[in-house]
Amino acid sequence: MLPMPQRLFHIWILVISFFAEVVQSQGAQVLSIAHRGGALYAPENTVAAFTNSRAITDLMETDAQITSDGKFVIMHDLTVDRTTDGTGTIVSQTLAQLKLLDAGSWFSTNYIGERIPTMEEMITNTLPFSIPFIESKAGAASAYVAEFQRLNVVTNIIFQSFDWNFLAQTHALEPNLRLCALGSGTMTASSLISITNAGVRIVSWAGANVTSNEVNLAHGMGLTLYVWTINSGAEITNFINMGVDGIVSDDPWTVRGVPPPIIGTTNPPPSPTYLGDRLVAYWKMDDGLAYGFTNVVADSKGTNHATLVRNDGISHWISGGTAKLGGSLQLAGLNAYVNMPTNDNLNINTNELSISTWVRLEILPAQLATSFGPIYDSTSDCYVLYLDKANNELRFKITDSTGAPARPGIAAPFLQTNQWLHIAAVYNGNAGSAGRATIYLNGALMDTHIGSDNSPGTGLTGNVKIGQVASMGREGPAGANYFSGMVDDFALWKRALTQTEIQNIFNGGQLGQSLGDLMIQPTNLLVITSIIQTPPDAHLEINFQNLGPWSSFQLRRSTNVAGPFFPVSGLVPAALGGGNYRYDYSPTNNTGEFFRIEGL
Repeated sequence: MLPMPQRLFHIWILVISFFAEVVQSQGAQVLSIAHRGGALYAPENTVAAFTNSRAITDLMETDAQITSDGKFVIMHDLTVDRTTDGTGTIVSQTLAQLKLLDAGSWFSTNYIGERIPTMEEMITNTLPFSIPFIESKAGAASAYVAEFQRLNVVTNIIFQSFDWNFLAQTHALEPNLRLCALGSGTMTASSLISITNAGVRIVSWAGANVTSNEVNLAHGMGLTLYVWTINSGAEITNFINMGVDGIVSDDPWTVRGVPPPIIGTTNPPPSPTYLGDRLVAYWKMDDGLAYGFTNVVADSKGTNHATLVRNDGISHWISGGTAKLGGSLQLAGLNAYVNMPTNDNLNINTNELSISTWVRLEILPAQLATSFGPIYDSTSDCYVLYLDKANNELRFKITDSTGAPARPGIAAPFLQTNQWLHIAAVYNGNAGSAGRATIYLNGALMDTHIGSDNSPGTGLTGNVKIGQVASMGREGPAGANYFSGMVDDFALWKRALTQTEIQNIFNGGQLGQSLGDLMIQPTNLLVITSIIQTPPDAHLEINFQNLGPWSSFQLRRSTNVAGPFFPVSGLVPAALGGGNYRYDYSPTNNTGEFFRIEGL
């Protein structure tokens, strides 16, 4: 047995809570991507630029080079001549030599003394507020993968290159790393096939070579499409209307549709959001795993428990390989549907709403026997998901308090039967002056309606219409339209999810992670600041900082890194001010202990 001081020194701390997400977009649904950190308002590719624009951008675009001693630094050019007070190539100098250079005074006297950042500094000064979007300028794929793995950010960044073979090498080394293929010139189906064969699902193309034809081509092949580098307001508006997924710009403020900053000032970071933020209800559909004939469809978030109506004596709870995430529910027309509760919680009553669910279709919309196939539906159509026979689409319909409707849809050619599909729908009445309704398939934006369908371009800004009496699998408890298929992991929010959050939910589901799993992933919003023995052999002071929205916490302990973790009863952290807290914990045995701090 190790002496107590040594044992405490070797305690391993795991901080876990809700998964951090990019700041919620307050403007257009298109992703705002800060080129070189937002080079119009701060010296490009510096920490000053990253911190200046991280409050307004979804992705932070940057460039990585490698030094003579094998360290990754951030700079676009192969030489330091243009953006520092030095000369020479990056690859011929060590990190220590490069750190002596001034990388800010060329831009403005406000930035005298700004240094060339390392890639690690770029990442840590960007997360969790926006996603690092890193281009390889030099260095081997294996070196990048090793660095991303060392920093534990494989699933938190996007890696890009003009060299698609390089991306294929990277994908082979680390399949969980999101990749983006850079390109210019004529976009063809053949070039996009080469990109997808490299394991890439995102394309960033020169804006001068992108029209609506290229947008349709990329989206038709299931790819996300960004355009670079777009700086004029007119062009930005044109690409937003064209339906691109993201715009790379030196002016991410204009992309977002908000006033730009004053040059030389730093914008404060936003209040971070997390997946559980304003989550209203979450039906996991795992109820049948414990009892295959239960009629309770439990809300794991709150008390919005629903009721399974079965008229054929069959269980309808699915498990095993056919289910998506643990357990799933088989809706079967009149034989099996779910009546949702009617309460103020499900009366949303805000002008933002999001839905996320996994669906397995048996037939395509045009094959329906009746007009509609209600996935989550009601006769009042406050907020619903359904198959539309006449239009051959899977649709989201939102009706606001003024009666204004919008019906974005996913066309049948993009839908597959007997496969699990992730569907997300978002209403944002705060998006611009008209409001927006959008629908996503497997993390990709499929359709956006700006304003009401009755008056496109205006009038979709009110709170969600109240008074809905809904069902899953039926058009309300007494409706004449039914749906047959499977559903799983159905969730509702009183806010507009970002596309990044939706992509993360889809990506997690592909890895077998439910929304519940994603909400307890490690996060940068809870940070251990120090662990102190005081006095020796007596107890630990575990100091941490809360950067998220939580007001209460729980310390959990285990004797094994794999758990199970049990709550430490009767222990409340002391509030030290400024979001800082301290747990005073006295070990209860002589074995090694592992801890989790959870935000509640």
